[in-house]
Amino acid sequence: MSKKIIAIVAALFFLSLSSLGIAQQQVKSSAFKVGSVDIQKALNTCEAGKAAAAKLNKALEDAKRKYESQGQALQKEQESLERQSSVLDEQVFKDKVRDFQAKARDWDRFRKDVETDIRQQHNEIVDKISKELIGITEQIGKEGGYTIVVERSLVPYIDPTLDITGEVIRRYNQKSGAKTGPAAK
Repeated sequence: MSKKIIAIVAALFFLSLSSLGIAQQQVKSSAFKVGSVDIQKALNTCEAGKAAAAKLNKALEDAKRKYESQGQALQKEQESLERQSSVLDEQVFKDKVRDFQAKARDWDRFRKDVETDIRQQHNEIVDKISKELIGITEQIGKEGGYTIVVERSLVPYIDPTLDITGEVIRRYNQKSGAKTGPAAK
């Protein structure tokens, strides 16, 4: 019985070696073409990405101005309360402090809500554009006969001549109707 097991294991071993040899020959005979793309760079430099970043930065600046002015008003109110603490009746002072704390909580919630809303808008835009950039990368990969296109940030080094990011940006801008200059390689 043990001779049969040894014979079966040996046969499987030789079969796997011959399969490996055939697979190696197939890889050697077919062209293996590698490319790389930097999706983050494409996102930051495509026209839609730059426009979205500018829009979100403006919204964030406007919101910051609004909640900073409210914060300054709260700061002044707090200073006024501190000055009045010794002059006001104890119950009146406690009521004013409670009102001030409610305003401060509302201000903090407003600030956090604005930041969360802008962050959510940013994530939605980045996700949408990234998916479109990846689709274009796939299209370029198929058209160019690439075996694999890797994300640049995932490998420590890749030859810069394999980079197709400029072409991805150019095609994305063309697809979205943005005016473009020459694509950078």
